[in-house]
Amino acid sequence: MLAIVFAAALIAAMLRHVLHVYGGFPREEIRADAFIAILIIAAVTVFFQRVSRRR
Repeated sequence: MLAIVFAAALIAAMLRHVLHVYGGFPREEIRADAFIAILIIAAVTVFFQRVSRRR
């Protein structure tokens, strides 16, 4: 489990670096988009957990 978390953090850091350096996106925009993505994923996760509990 710890290896999965470490790999996810490493991939996220590499993606952020590539988007910032080679893509030309400002760090603040990457941070804001990542925060929005986290909120969407959390909302979808909660929704599907509630739907699966009803069955």
